[in-house]
Amino acid sequence: MKLSIRFKLLTIGIVSVISSALSVLSVSLNEHQTLYANSVKESLVALTENTADDILLIMSDNNDSFLLRSALLRFERYEHIEYAILYDQNWNQIEIYLKPSLINKFEKELITITSKAPKNLPLGVSVLENSFYSLQEIGENKFLQGYLLVTHEYSNPIEKSQKELLKLTLPLIFIILAVAISATLFTIRQQLFPLLKLTVFTRHISRSKNYSKRFTVKGSDEVSTLASSINTLLEVINHEIKENQEKNNQLTEQKEAMYRLANYDQLTGLPNRRHIMTLLHELLQKHNALDQLVALLYFDIDYFKSINDRMGHEVGDKLLVEVGRTVTKLLEKDQILARLAGDEFLIIIPNPPSKQALFNITEKLTKAFNTPLVIEKWSIQTGISIGVSDTHDAGYKVNDLISYADIAMYHSKNFKKGTATFFNSQMLIESQRHTLIVNGIIDAVRDNEFQLYYQPKISNQGIVEGLEALIRWESKTLGSLSPSEFIPIAETSGKISDITKWVIDQVLDDLPRLLEYSNKNIVISFNISSYDLISGWLEDYIRQLISVRPNALQHLQFEITESSYLNDFDQANRLFSMVQEAGGSVALDDFGTGFSSLSYLSRIDIDTIKVDRAFIDNFINDYREKAVLNSILELSDQLGLNICCEGVENIEQAKYLIVKKCHLMQGFYFSAPTPIEELSIAVDQAQQRYQALGLF
Repeated sequence: MKLSIRFKLLTIGIVSVISSALSVLSVSLNEHQTLYANSVKESLVALTENTADDILLIMSDNNDSFLLRSALLRFERYEHIEYAILYDQNWNQIEIYLKPSLINKFEKELITITSKAPKNLPLGVSVLENSFYSLQEIGENKFLQGYLLVTHEYSNPIEKSQKELLKLTLPLIFIILAVAISATLFTIRQQLFPLLKLTVFTRHISRSKNYSKRFTVKGSDEVSTLASSINTLLEVINHEIKENQEKNNQLTEQKEAMYRLANYDQLTGLPNRRHIMTLLHELLQKHNALDQLVALLYFDIDYFKSINDRMGHEVGDKLLVEVGRTVTKLLEKDQILARLAGDEFLIIIPNPPSKQALFNITEKLTKAFNTPLVIEKWSIQTGISIGVSDTHDAGYKVNDLISYADIAMYHSKNFKKGTATFFNSQMLIESQRHTLIVNGIIDAVRDNEFQLYYQPKISNQGIVEGLEALIRWESKTLGSLSPSEFIPIAETSGKISDITKWVIDQVLDDLPRLLEYSNKNIVISFNISSYDLISGWLEDYIRQLISVRPNALQHLQFEITESSYLNDFDQANRLFSMVQEAGGSVALDDFGTGFSSLSYLSRIDIDTIKVDRAFIDNFINDYREKAVLNSILELSDQLGLNICCEGVENIEQAKYLIVKKCHLMQGFYFSAPTPIEELSIAVDQAQQRYQALGLF
């Protein structure tokens, strides 16, 4: 139990006052007892001496017993005289006076005196058994007549006297004590009140933790000094707390910033790859234990790279943000959207109720991008291609779940952009073959597994003026591969540049033989991909090539599709201007199948238009397609462009095109693509087929 200073001081004060009062009372009683004893002694001595003198006179005259007794009876006047005994000079008792109240105790008292032997008592006053004994000689030594012994009560009178004293003094003492205690209380209260207030203040500070409060200091005593010191201490504590709070806030902000930096994409604010992988791992563990399904939607933005390159990275970044915002609005609270990298996103769908529910989600997402997105001044028409997988197919393995969704997403991109594809096991087989093809391209270049086939292009005059180089791949592990299979894979995997470079180098290596087998003005064309334009490597490579071999491009023609050209119009113009300046030429392949406007024909740097075989196949039987074909032929003539029609398969097609003055024709009617070793035969065959038309 803790005792307060006030209680301690009060206790000390009261105890001190009471102790002082008791000490004074004790001293007073002792002093009273001493004074009383001295007074009794003096009175008893005087009384004994006077009585002894009177008895001496009686004994000197006639020693009358009656007179002696009468002399002793004078002691009756004295309340506290117990008895008086008169002895002769030989200590024989002559007369005795006994206080009436002690008659019954006389024998006992007498025995006490006898046992003490009065003659052994000293002359004068002595104390024995709580009584004063006064022994006085009667007469002088030479004429000693006897002895007078007088006893006087001591204890009872002194007690009575002390009681009387106490009756008089105790009330006064209590009054003084009360006054002293009250004064002590008042003094303590007055002196300790600031200290008590300070105690209450410090307790309040301790409970509230509000170190900004201050104690009001009054005076200049020790308590005021203490209060000032406490205020100073509170100031220091408050300052330290504020500094610590600021540091803690900074640390918290830094921790949150580091957490967001580590776990969230800085551009879109969505969970990043690291964070979503952790969340997905935890979610799969949980749902595996509950035997619940988890679905994954993997999507990327269609034509994003083209948009990013044509409109700038700032627009591309804003497109990513807008796509993330649009998709987020369409998701439920428990569905998580994350950005993996680039334009690739991932959506976790926990416990979907059915496959139809997943289909509804994907349909809602793809339809959201049917309307163009407006970013800055651009109206951007894009979409998202989605791949869907779930734990039913992939188990609860994170990597498999993501991989299967990725495979399904690329299936959407390759077959129909802006749609969703649900993973199936056949896609895994296709994906494995896709991987083998991607990995095999470099080996094919190194091991010379690629081969060029050349298809003649014959003029309307019956002369083979051009050859198209068409690549073939006979893989040691995969067998014979069609360009329609491995070229798109090479484009999406970033390997197309290796193939394009190999084709250019091989054409240049074959060029002497090609000139020998055809004619010295022959033009060899080959396809380049939009990825070759976008990556920028081709421009650097051609610049390096013509710096070493200035005439290398004289017999080369670069074929590019209409859509690829217009995807990056400025870069394509820059590249093909350099090609033309170096003596090469440019052909616009598959004309009429793209999404461009005919107005671009007046702005692009090309030499030849290649009409897609789709316009050749049916124009004989379809007047509308014939009308379109005629328009293209007339337009190219008016623009001063050469025109080449591919896919010429029969005599009717060939005759009509020759009549319409089509510059070049290419197709199986004249010759199939052939290896260089058989090219001379193919050239002769093409010319013979022309002669067989019988037009000239």
